[in-house]
Formats: sequence, C-alpha cells, structure tokens
Amino acid sequence: NGAGHGGPGPSPAQSPAAQKTETILDAARAVFSRHGFDATTVDAVAAEAGIAKGTVYLYFKSKDELYIAALVRDVERLSEGFRAEMTKRGRFMDKVEAWLRRRLEYAKQHEDFLRIYLAEQGGMFVKAPGCKELRRIARENMAFLASIVEQAQAAGELRKLPPFAVAATIGDMARGLLERRLLGWKEFRSEEHTSELQSLRHL
Repeated sequence: NGAGHGGPGPSPAQSPAAQKTETILDAARAVFSRHGFDATTVDAVAAEAGIAKGTVYLYFKSKDELYIAALVRDVERLSEGFRAEMTKRGRFMDKVEAWLRRRLEYAKQHEDFLRIYLAEQGGMFVKAPGCKELRRIARENMAFLASIVEQAQAAGELRKLPPFAVAATIGDMARGLLERRLLGWKEFRSEEHTSELQSLRHL
C-alpha cells in the first residue's frame, strides 16, 4: 500500500475501516504528489493502495473529496505538532521560530504535495464546500497564534497591537517563506531562514 510514501500508515489499534481509510489517504498523497491534482485519477489511487476502485468510492465520493481529506489529515497532524512544540517554549520569538521551523521541515519532506496545496488553496478555500474542515483548522491555528501574541503582550515582549492582526502577519510571512522555498529560491533555505522573523521583535 501507500504507507511507505511519507505517511505513518495504519495503526494496528485502528478499526479495519480506519486502517483502510489511512491506506487510501497514504496512496492518495503519493499519487497526487507524483502527478498533480488534474492528472491524478481515482483508478491510480486505487492501484497505489492495492484495492479496487469501487472500494475507494465506499470511503470517498469523488477525487476532490479524497484530495481534501488527505490535506485535512496532513494539516491536522502538522497543526498538532507545531502547537505542542510552541507550548514547550518560553519566549515569544522561541515559540514563533519553533512554529516556522516545524512548517519548513514539513515542506522539505512533502514538497510536491504542499506545492499542490499552495497552488489550489485560494480557489478551494473560497469555492469548495468540502473545505469546511480546512477553514476550521485555519481559524483554530489563527486563534492559537493570537493567544500566543496576547501572552507575549502581557509579558511585555510585544507592543499592544490587535492580536489577530499580528497573528495574520506571522501567518502571511510564513506562507511567503514556504512559497519561495517551493519555488527553489536558494536564499530561502529552511536552515537559514527562521532569522527572518526577528523583525517581529519590533512589533
């Protein structure tokens, strides 16, 4: 199955249905990453997973739903990881640098898949009903970042600016770094670039 393509694969503790879902999503990410969204077919995902095409449709109604489900799973895992990492840190800049580093490490491991996400994100977030979960996660992440900003302001690390506006600035900055990294700009290698957020010390 597709478990060897970057995902953790199904866990023995999961139900058979949950294991099958994980196998399909692992296969989907692998195929989408190799061929892009438009060229990917449900047949190709089924072949990657080693199951019948009809089985895929028992779990996902369409290619769009399958793609969004794979995105949601990855974004949820990434979000859980960076929240845990940020919670361990003390100072604001340490938290933000940990958050950015986690995102850049993910991008390095899953460049092809993330490139599809960044290319499709604008239209999908506005148009696709199935993106409700992605929008929810995005809002939760923004609220989490805003709470980190509020804590830093209370500690005197940041000036009193609207927390959500500061959180959005951080998010936009991170997205820009990711996009430039995916474009292959050598100036934006992950190991060099957490220092870009030092400008936030002046907020």
